[in-house]
Amino acid sequence: MSPQSKSRKKKQGKAPGRRPQQQSPYAPLLESAAALRSESWLLAESWASELFGTLWLGAWRFEDWLEAFTSEYGRMVDALSEIEQPEALTALRALSGVGDADLRAMVTTAANDLAAKGVEDPEWYSPGALPVFRDAFLVTNLLGDVEVIAFTQDRAGVPETMMFMRQPVLGATSIELFSTPDEGTIALLEDMISSTPQAFRNQITPLTAEQVFDRLWPDVEQFWSDGPDDEAEESLIGDDEEALHPVQLMALAEARVSLLVPGDYEIPAISPERTDEVVAAFLASEHGIADVEAARAFAQLVASAAVEQNRDPVEYGPASLTAVLIMNLAARVHVSDEDLALLPEIARAWAYFTVEARDLPREQALEEWDEELPTVLAEFSEAYADPELAAERDGQFR
Repeated sequence: MSPQSKSRKKKQGKAPGRRPQQQSPYAPLLESAAALRSESWLLAESWASELFGTLWLGAWRFEDWLEAFTSEYGRMVDALSEIEQPEALTALRALSGVGDADLRAMVTTAANDLAAKGVEDPEWYSPGALPVFRDAFLVTNLLGDVEVIAFTQDRAGVPETMMFMRQPVLGATSIELFSTPDEGTIALLEDMISSTPQAFRNQITPLTAEQVFDRLWPDVEQFWSDGPDDEAEESLIGDDEEALHPVQLMALAEARVSLLVPGDYEIPAISPERTDEVVAAFLASEHGIADVEAARAFAQLVASAAVEQNRDPVEYGPASLTAVLIMNLAARVHVSDEDLALLPEIARAWAYFTVEARDLPREQALEEWDEELPTVLAEFSEAYADPELAAERDGQFR
C-alpha cells in the first residue's frame, strides 16, 4: 500500500509519562549468551574471550586505550548485573573466566550478586571450580623457531587443553582450545606431528607448570602491550572457524596461564654473565672469521639481546635471528660498508656455532640453516635500507 492510499485515521495521543521503548545495547550480547546456557564451560569462556578481544580492539581507537577499555568493560559488567535474567548471569559467569585477576574478581562478584537474587546459573557452571594443572608438553621444529606448547587443566572433572603456537622473540602466533580427548594431551600432539611431518620434530618434551608459565606469560604481556596487528580485526569479524588469531583467545589464555603458578611466583632470570660466556665460546669455536673484533661485536649484540629477553642466546633459530637483526641492529646501530660485507660470513658462523652448542642433529641442522640464511640476510638488508629505520639509529656496530 502506497503512502497516498493509506486510510487517514486520527492519531492517538500518548499516555502521560510514557516513553518509547528502546532496545538495550546489550540485547545482541544477551541473545548470544542465551545460546550458551546448555553448552559447555569451555565454549562459554571462548565466547567471552572473543568479546573481550572485540572490546580491546575498539579501545585502541582512543589515545588512552587502557582507560577506554576499562571504562567500557566496567559499564558492560554493571549493565549485565542489573538484568535479572539467566542469559545475563551466563554472560557474567563466562566473563569471570577471562582477563586478569582483578577483572575476573570484579565479574565474579557481579555474577554472585545476581545469582543471590535467584537468577538461575547455566547448566555447566560449578561453584568454586578452578582449572587445575594436569600435564604439559613441548614440540618444536628442528631449529627451535616454532614452538607448540600444549597444557591441560582439569576443571570440575573435565580436562581442557590449551595449545599455544609461538615464535621465540615474536610471541604467540595462534592459540587453540580443546576438550581433551580420552587418549590425552600427547595424542593431540602426535596427531599434529603426523599431519605436518616436515614442520615439527618427532619429539615431545614434558614440561612442568612453571616451565609453561615461564614461556607463555611473557607472550601474554607482550601481546597486550604491542597492540593489535593488521589481522586482529579481520579474525574477529570473519566467518572462518579456522582463524585462530591470538586476539580471539588471549584473554582466556591470560586467565589459564596465570593459574599455573602461585601469585608470588617470579620467572627465573638468565644471568647477564651468560652473554660473556656465549661470546667467549663463539670466539673460541672454529668460526673462521679473520676479523675477530667484527665477530665479537656481532656475538655481543645477538647474545645480549637474547639475555634481555630472558632467553639463552644459543637457542636462536632463523626467525628469531631475523627479528633480532632487524630490531637490534638495523633499527639501532650504524654498520660500516666493510662490516656489512662481513655479516653474511659472521651470521653463518654464528648459526653453525649454535648447532654445536645445542647438540642438534648436525648435518640436518646445518642444511636447514643454509636454506634459511639467504632469507634472513635479505630481510635484514631490506630493513637496513629503510630510511625510517636509518633515522632512528644512534649506536655503532663497533
